[in-house]
Amino acid sequence: MYIQTPIKEKKSVKPNKRGISDGKPSSWKTKNSLGSNGFNGGTNSFGTRKKEPTQKRKSALPAFTPWKVILASFLIGVCGIFYIGHVFSTQQALQEVRQLEVEFNKVQRQYNATRLEYDRLIGPKEIYQRARQQGYINAGPADQIINIEP
Repeated sequence: MYIQTPIKEKKSVKPNKRGISDGKPSSWKTKNSLGSNGFNGGTNSFGTRKKEPTQKRKSALPAFTPWKVILASFLIGVCGIFYIGHVFSTQQALQEVRQLEVEFNKVQRQYNATRLEYDRLIGPKEIYQRARQQGYINAGPADQIINIEP
């Protein structure tokens, strides 16, 4: 916690080695109390900022308080846990999809093999062979013409 106390003026001050004393530059020592540029040399306010009564004083608290840091860390941790859980569930779903895809391809191959076998069983070649075995004779293309007499 930062606490600011008012500045106390000391009576015994070491002399300034830079040439500025009593709040005035060394070039002003020979001039009268009111300088040539309009500054009041009699007051001890050289180089200090004057406080305005309407200006509000800014708080000395830092922008990042400990509870904000703890809360942000907690939220980042929770989001990280959700992200890791999401990654694992996505990997598991991908593994299940690949397994189902392998099963689908296997069933598809079995279906195609069975369909081919079925098509061979009911195809015209198979039907003609069975008909010949049972004693049927192929009439040929000339016998298939139908003539209608009036």
